[in-house]
Amino acid sequence: MSTDRFERVREIFIQASTLPLEGRRPFLEERCADDAELRAEVEELLRFHDAEGVGLPGEAGLRMLPDGIEVEQEIGGYRLLRKLGEGGMGEVFEAEQVEPVRRRVALKVIKWGMDTKEVVARFESERQALALMDHPNIARVYDAGSTTEGRPYFVMELVKGVPLTEYCDTHRLATPERLELFNQICSGVQHAHQKGVIHRDMKPSNVLVTMVDGRPVPKIIDFGVAKATSQRLTERTVFTEFGQWIGTPEYMSPEQAEMTGLDIDTRTDVYSLGVMLYELLAGAQPFDSKELRTSGFDAMRRAIREQDPKRPSTRVSTLGESRETVAERRRTDPTTLVRLLRGDLDWITMKALEKDRTRRYGSPAEMAADIERHLRNEPVFASPPSTAYRARKFVRRNRVAVVAGSLVVFSLVIGIIGTTIGLVRARRQAESAQRVADFVVSMYQDLNPRLMRSHGSTPEEIFGRAIERIEVELADEPLIQARLLWTLGDAYSVFGQNERARELMERSAEIRREHLGEEDLDYIMSISFLGDVLSEMGDQRGAIGYHEHAAAVRRKVLGPNHHTVGWSLRSLGIAHWRAGEYDTARSLYQESLTIISNARGGDSFDTSITLFFQALLARDEGDFGLSRELFQRCLDIREAVLCPDHLEIGLCLLEYASVMYQTGEYDRARDLASRALGVFEQTYGSDHLTNTRALELLAAIEHRVGNQEEALNLCGQALDIRRRIGQPDIESLAGDSDFDAVVEAYQKRAGEDTLHQ
Repeated sequence: MSTDRFERVREIFIQASTLPLEGRRPFLEERCADDAELRAEVEELLRFHDAEGVGLPGEAGLRMLPDGIEVEQEIGGYRLLRKLGEGGMGEVFEAEQVEPVRRRVALKVIKWGMDTKEVVARFESERQALALMDHPNIARVYDAGSTTEGRPYFVMELVKGVPLTEYCDTHRLATPERLELFNQICSGVQHAHQKGVIHRDMKPSNVLVTMVDGRPVPKIIDFGVAKATSQRLTERTVFTEFGQWIGTPEYMSPEQAEMTGLDIDTRTDVYSLGVMLYELLAGAQPFDSKELRTSGFDAMRRAIREQDPKRPSTRVSTLGESRETVAERRRTDPTTLVRLLRGDLDWITMKALEKDRTRRYGSPAEMAADIERHLRNEPVFASPPSTAYRARKFVRRNRVAVVAGSLVVFSLVIGIIGTTIGLVRARRQAESAQRVADFVVSMYQDLNPRLMRSHGSTPEEIFGRAIERIEVELADEPLIQARLLWTLGDAYSVFGQNERARELMERSAEIRREHLGEEDLDYIMSISFLGDVLSEMGDQRGAIGYHEHAAAVRRKVLGPNHHTVGWSLRSLGIAHWRAGEYDTARSLYQESLTIISNARGGDSFDTSITLFFQALLARDEGDFGLSRELFQRCLDIREAVLCPDHLEIGLCLLEYASVMYQTGEYDRARDLASRALGVFEQTYGSDHLTNTRALELLAAIEHRVGNQEEALNLCGQALDIRRRIGQPDIESLAGDSDFDAVVEAYQKRAGEDTLHQ
């Protein structure tokens, strides 16, 4: 085919592919006129495009011939039973293997006429990519070979399932259940990335949900357009031509739409996962499929590259009559669904969909970790940098250091108002909603810093009056009452008034128990968090009681192998550890690790949390070798799934450094502690209590190796920070005389009698 002929076919194909099916026939009649051969070539390409969604092959692949594969035919010892489907490159059959094991499998074989160098290389890359994978959420490859005609094939696990979105909608999965399935998908994609493979065409139809041991398990299929990131998959080069369309438009990243192939990395899959999450949450794609495909080729690419989609919550609000159906498929109503999506889930989704890939999550695991934070009611890292949100996080990070001033109270109440407004909006009775809204506004007015000064009221006094009003005025709104009491309890814990905090949180939990029941999962989430709070307060017996109940209910309702059972067992282990019951803690940690590793994957962030606490326990027991091993495993996972300056990496580095210090490996300890300090400064800024922990450990290390001036300098930096934040006391991390010696020398040099001022 001449170059001119090829370009004409390409031009007509690109234009026709953007048209709806009903508009293609008149278009082709006009553009192809009496050239039947030209029209046949374009139509064959359109069939390729519609089946596979991966676009236009090179020139050599423009002509395709009949497949020639028949049912009952035998290929490489596999008897073909029925055709399951086909795409642009290959056909997929259900087949039977007799030897060495008898089983049903899926066999994919390249199509006749598609055996160009480019297509064969891409097909072989899929075969090799899948062979690298060993993950419960990726379809497993069993075998590979070539037919007698030389056509490559591979044999993989037969996944008897349905596409992701179809499964979720058919089974009416609630939003948390959809998130749990999605996180399994993230785990599978993360595994592929660690093997050096990008999928490049992640979409719901490439994720089949099947049942394994009575629970739904998503399986990722079709790595046909996978791109190797760190290794050569075949001896042939898989080259994406400039101007070649790879991917499915609705799920395609902006860098894919550039069509250069020069800027594709693992964050391309993060974007596609973001689109999938958007669809799971909102019941619609970020861009309307019909509008996208009928806008014209250039306009479609421009929309993908430049147009920011609406937030999922906003998208639901604009669905019109279909809102009811979308909400019903998630076992809720439209108003509640919008409330559930607004905030964390909006932020997480939009971060994944950032046009600038440097602003997206660095990995699928990092995205999944943020979703887990949301499910645990923890602040997510995807949140926008709003003043109120940052203020709340700052206060929580500085529970000891922050003074209960009017500005802090003001910021905290903004958070209360924001949360409560969401609850108010979820209510169907306008009159009730208005009454609660008026109540919240009046709370805001009471806590306004100027009004506090004018009335001579303290934050504690105003909080006390607010609690009395909550219990009286919202007595007929128990669940909203519970939410406000809980929030104020959290505020008291921020200011160190732990007993008052505990009282309010327990009252809140009791209301939820009365109205939701002891086996309601929302109530269980509530008492799990309360158990964590009690453990931090030193009430280990109270924490143990809550965590034991939570574990029992989760086992009963969700099954013994659900990852939240692992969460409860881990929290229970932490409480026993803090109570000095090391044997019990060790057993609970191991059980938690087994459950979470099986449910989430051994390389998941959730697994690293359990490893972290196992390492702390081993350190406390004096088993420094085991502690070192566990900290290293924890660090390896976190460095693989999180961004380099992630706080969780910093915390692991610091505790790991303390083990190295105690075992006399000072160079290693210094390196780890220095890296931890860098993370803390990046996260918190220069003045934060956590920074001083790293500085103090570094001072002890330098003292031990004889660098006295450097030790004194580091001690001085730590003390300066503590003075600036109002916490001058220095506590030894080292647990021996080294740090005490540094403090004494610093005091002497500074001419101070004491540091406790």
